[in-house]
Amino acid sequence: MEFRKEIEKLVQDYADAVHAQDEKAFKSLWTGEDTNIEISGTKLFRGVESIYQDFLIGLIQKKYSSIYLINDGLEAYLLTEDVAVVVFEYHTECIIRENGQPHGIEGLETQILKRTEEGWKIAHIQYHGKDIVPAGSVG
Repeated sequence: MEFRKEIEKLVQDYADAVHAQDEKAFKSLWTGEDTNIEISGTKLFRGVESIYQDFLIGLIQKKYSSIYLINDGLEAYLLTEDVAVVVFEYHTECIIRENGQPHGIEGLETQILKRTEEGWKIAHIQYHGKDIVPAGSVG
């Protein structure tokens, strides 16, 4: 599989795992090293277990009953034969758990990927975004 297709698949698999909140699928996307980090706004999560428990379950699942992460344009660059950087614009389509209202975020995400024996895996993610008014919610 060519590099770009592999990277697009990994980003989509990440989005699918976030939506499904599938622990096994989510954790399988990471290198599993102690240096795995996810930065969400001003919060830093270290290690796959913290990224899953504190970020995905404790932050995302706690706030949203449903979340779709949609890639709006991706760029991928090989830094070395085993390290790549991915930058993509995104938006989300979410349902706020507390009140059932639609909510959206748009932003920019950077992923650092590492080639392993199992293929490309996530080593680091950092993203930032801003709240947007979901379509149909103003009227």
